[in-house]
Amino acid sequence: MSADIVAAGNVPATAFLTALARARATDDPDNLLRDPIAARFAELCPTAIRGVTRHTAGAAVVVARTVLIDRMLAELFARESVDTCVNLGAGFDARPFRMAWPAHCQVIEVDSAPVLDLKDELLPAATAGVPVERLRCDLRDTDRLTALLLPRTAGRLCVILAEGLLTYLPQASVGALASAVAGVGMAADWICDVLSPDSARSLTRASQAAGAPLEMHGHTQLTLFEAAGWRCEQLELLPSARLTKAAAGSRAAASSQLLPDSVLRLRRR
Repeated sequence: MSADIVAAGNVPATAFLTALARARATDDPDNLLRDPIAARFAELCPTAIRGVTRHTAGAAVVVARTVLIDRMLAELFARESVDTCVNLGAGFDARPFRMAWPAHCQVIEVDSAPVLDLKDELLPAATAGVPVERLRCDLRDTDRLTALLLPRTAGRLCVILAEGLLTYLPQASVGALASAVAGVGMAADWICDVLSPDSARSLTRASQAAGAPLEMHGHTQLTLFEAAGWRCEQLELLPSARLTKAAAGSRAAASSQLLPDSVLRLRRR
């Protein structure tokens, strides 16, 4: 393995933490998740980062949301002939490599250059069974994101993934992103996860105590997405969620209610 891979410079701690949680879950025979590719990236996780989620539900949340999103994707693929999957903040996600992926469904992965440069070395796009294109883009630059995605998705039925992304964006940035991706494809589903403010504060404190500070944001209401034309079709609880009226409610949870820690499937038609 080359020295530049070992250095793994400028790769966000979150990318490594996600890979580490998935790799450990895969090694546990009692766990539902099987992601053998995650170990390639987990072994490069710096020692200082490994303790960020210790004494928190962080790793369990990562694994649970991965399993939930896998299931949501499989159900969506079974119902509809999805043309394109846009993975925002793709990190080291390996779904097109490890899942039963529709042969006609192309994948567009969007993330920062350091993340995708490392991914190109450890998991070349050409080794997937479907076309995978990797785009370097700061997801806060929604004008550039839109310019990249619109010509690649025009007239196509799309599913958008944003796993472990929105927690690291403040409310204004999430609103801007929701508006930007609302124009993707002729129709789209958006699968994403959110944390409550309490959970976001807890994980922020844990990361600070571990010496690898991360700033996390809780998002509380569906109006953040509805303002951009998205409606909630499905809400699945994460292990850290508290049982609230919104958590126990249906997919039509009222916008005035607080969102629990959950995975959402939104739809724009």
